[in-house]
Amino acid sequence: MKGENYLYFCDTTDEPNAADEAVLVPASAVLGISINLFGVNQGQLYLSHQGFVGDNNSRGAVNIFVTPGKDKEAMDDIAAAMSSNPGTGFTVICDVQNNVFCSDHITGCAVDSAV
Repeated sequence: MKGENYLYFCDTTDEPNAADEAVLVPASAVLGISINLFGVNQGQLYLSHQGFVGDNNSRGAVNIFVTPGKDKEAMDDIAAAMSSNPGTGFTVICDVQNNVFCSDHITGCAVDSAV
C-alpha cells in the first residue's frame, strides 16, 4: 500500500452513490489500455484492471471517452499520470463530477467494476 499510486474514476455529475459510478484502482492492478473501436464509437479508450473479488479471474474496466483523433495523446497522458509520484498516492484520471481530467483530451468515462 505504501508508495502505491491509486487512480480515481468518477462518471457521474452528482455525488457518487451507486455501484459503478466511481472507483479507486491501484495503478499496479491496471492490465492495459486499448483503443476501443466498437462500431462507430470513435474516441474511446478501454482501461482494464484486476477485479476486486480476489480470485485472480475477475476484471474491471473503465471506458474513457476522448476527443476523436486524440487517442494516443490521451494514452500518453494517462500513462504519465499513472506513473507519477504525487506524494498522496491519489491520482485523478477522470472525475466528471468535478470536471477534472488528467488529460485535456479526456471528455468523460464509464465505470464497470466487474466485467
